[in-house]
Amino acid sequence: MTTTNSHQPVFTFFYTDNCERQALAPVADEIASRGYVIQWSTNSKQYAEVGVYCEHACKPNAGFSVILLHDLAQRHDIWPHFWHHEPWSAFDIGVVPGPAWVERWQTQANFKQAQPKLGMFDLGWPKADLVYRNQETFKQEAQKLREQLGLKYEHSILYAPSWENHGKQDEFVQALKDLPVNLLLKQAPWSDKYRWVLNNIDEMDALHRDCADNVYVVDREVSIMYCLGLADVMVSDESSVLTEALLLDVPGIAVTDWLIPDTNPPRPASVPYDYVIKTVKADLRRTVEDVLQNAAVYQQQITENKQHQFAHLGQSATLIADNILAALAGATELPTPAIKSQVEIDRNTYHYAEKLAAEGDMKLSTQVMLELIKKESCCWEPYNDLGTLLVSQGQFEDAELLLEKAVLLAQENPAIPLSNLTEVYCLQQKADKALLTLAKLSKYTPNPVGSIPHIRRCMETMF
Repeated sequence: MTTTNSHQPVFTFFYTDNCERQALAPVADEIASRGYVIQWSTNSKQYAEVGVYCEHACKPNAGFSVILLHDLAQRHDIWPHFWHHEPWSAFDIGVVPGPAWVERWQTQANFKQAQPKLGMFDLGWPKADLVYRNQETFKQEAQKLREQLGLKYEHSILYAPSWENHGKQDEFVQALKDLPVNLLLKQAPWSDKYRWVLNNIDEMDALHRDCADNVYVVDREVSIMYCLGLADVMVSDESSVLTEALLLDVPGIAVTDWLIPDTNPPRPASVPYDYVIKTVKADLRRTVEDVLQNAAVYQQQITENKQHQFAHLGQSATLIADNILAALAGATELPTPAIKSQVEIDRNTYHYAEKLAAEGDMKLSTQVMLELIKKESCCWEPYNDLGTLLVSQGQFEDAELLLEKAVLLAQENPAIPLSNLTEVYCLQQKADKALLTLAKLSKYTPNPVGSIPHIRRCMETMF
């Protein structure tokens, strides 16, 4: 969609719960500050001139669409294959929050499902703007929350689970309530579609409201960022807040034997994050005490991990708005360029290997391509070239493995590796495989003349 001066598009921000609304709010505010009309909607099927989305597995219905993550741990059970199950190819712009997600995407970027039309962009995590755009204002708001809650002690332990079930909140309170710390109980603002979760939360909050003078039930609608601003340690099951805790330099503890009720029967928490401290229910108190006593040790690790998880702290909404508006204006180059996929980076390395071969340095050329293969590159060309080299040396079995990999990776047009693989099957007298491969090759070579030599070779193999 290219806009003209006669009409400014309306921006619709789609959300399914208040967590998503909080994630998109900095972008909406930034767009509104530039004079555009914005609106909010909970119905992602509604048409939008410009639609901004962050819900799970959604499809855009918009003239121009932007997709962000629902949360920083989205589909962590299948990393890095996220986009196979939640494709972003129907969107114009995709946004990831920092280096960790960039790396995740780069390993999958050769798959069409992972490719937004204009590209994937590393533009930061908008929720972090609340903290970093004006840190003094954020500190003042966090202090207001401290005073509103009337916290008794200097130090606070924050409980913020992904799901409330099986009495997890009570297990947290009972394990820690006699420590000289504040216990902050912060549940997510679930939508009414999850009434059973809300019922669990209501039950736990009723149990713990006024149960002790150091236990505080925090309003669910309060941003988790302000709660992290008060916390010294955070405890959860597998929540993405364990990652957001890095923004406030707060160590995160995951209780791995707390159950997650999104399967039947419920499963143990899944925590594939190396920056999170793992423990079990029986050791929760000891782990919390250890983290409190060794805070300096954990802070150094947090600083490194924060840089790996987040980019453009305090600038995310501005950068996202800049790119959206430039794209709408028809700019050929956006202010922040799209991320290069790993396959593009590897293909440049492959072209260097090709150049070496053309200059007669086959040894170094082969070495460069072997390095690409050793690191399991998604670039199909080195597998194909080394496969054909092995064919010339009579190493058919190894050549077969490399060429099969090349076919797998060359998804859009595997004609070249298919042709070479057909040849290898014929040389090994594998007529059935040769014919099957030849049938696949025919889909990509509309001119039958090119297939005649392969057909002849297949027939010779069979008889």
